Amino acid sequence: LVGNRIQIPDSQPQSPGPLGSLSGVGSSGGLSNRNEDNALKRELPRSAHGLSGNWLAYWQYEIGVSQQDAHFHFHQIRLQSFPGHTGAVKCVAALSSEDFFLSGSKDRTVRLWPLYNYGDGTNETASRLIYAQHRKSVFYVGQLEAPQYVVSCDGAVHVWDPFTGKTLRTVDPSDSRVPLTAVAVMPAPHTSITMASSDSTLRFVDCRKPGLQHEFRLGGGLNPGLVRSLAVSPSGRSVVAGFSSGFMVLLDTRTGLVLRGWPAHEGDILQIKAVEGSVLISSSSDHSLTVWKELEQKPTHHYKSASDPIHTFDLYGSEVVTGTVANKIGVCSLLEPPSQATTKLSSENFRGTLTSLALLPTKRHLLLGSDNGIIRLLA
Repeated sequence: LVGNRIQIPDSQPQSPGPLGSLSGVGSSGGLSNRNEDNALKRELPRSAHGLSGNWLAYWQYEIGVSQQDAHFHFHQIRLQSFPGHTGAVKCVAALSSEDFFLSGSKDRTVRLWPLYNYGDGTNETASRLIYAQHRKSVFYVGQLEAPQYVVSCDGAVHVWDPFTGKTLRTVDPSDSRVPLTAVAVMPAPHTSITMASSDSTLRFVDCRKPGLQHEFRLGGGLNPGLVRSLAVSPSGRSVVAGFSSGFMVLLDTRTGLVLRGWPAHEGDILQIKAVEGSVLISSSSDHSLTVWKELEQKPTHHYKSASDPIHTFDLYGSEVVTGTVANKIGVCSLLEPPSQATTKLSSENFRGTLTSLALLPTKRHLLLGSDNGIIRLLA
């Protein structure tokens, strides 16, 4: 067999077959045309895009997994490396197509990277585009889905085109002594960005229009500290802010009214996510990860990390995939009683200290950023 064609060796004598020799197939036409025949029988070289090594091992396993399996399985298979940043990777965000992802770094750049099945797991991929207009360390990067713009923040917000790298708009804090400390983008079809500053003020900006849309005070006479993290609900109707004191505030984006404020944790809020069903997930420096219903007083689930706080996490369906500075990846459920499966990253697959994490839900891959500037794709 050659390709999808059966090849008969030239040395084999031609058999007339049971019907004798066929008329119309002479030495000068039809199937006997040597040039055409040789072109059809040409051996196909091995393609550089074929699966091999870790990619092949991954897909051999993945093909056998049921599509109804709702659990995230982490096997620590290294698929790709993305070197290029010269400082620690502070944030990673996959684009909705999962063909590209963004990373922000302490080196004051944002990079756009391609995500393709390539190589045997040891390959290093170069960035497709570098955005170098920031003046400080970039701590947030995300995508406004409706207009397909990238939003990144280093204390000032930059809105730019991922296809050309052109800056479309910058939003500087009104006072240089009051920098922006947290940013979140509104879900489609909204085109707004929500920003929290160090004076506990929440501002909304529509990237299509100049000036501010709204401005709301979150402190309410209290002194909850700095806003460390923001999360917008999937509907865009509410936004939750997490403070350095462990306090959390839930705000209605349509009216500007504070729906709820409560002492959620005993330490610094590290990250917040908002998901369908009015569910909030928060992690803190007090080593806890807590699941809340927006307007219920008590948490629905409470996880405690024994050794290190969970400083980064992402969601896969009804599961939370967590990361710690001890390079441990955990998976815990939003629905079942508290239990957590933990895997320690091997030094062969991941070097440095884990700083950021992003999950590709369709491909079931993990992007892991480190303090040495290298991002790795694992499954």
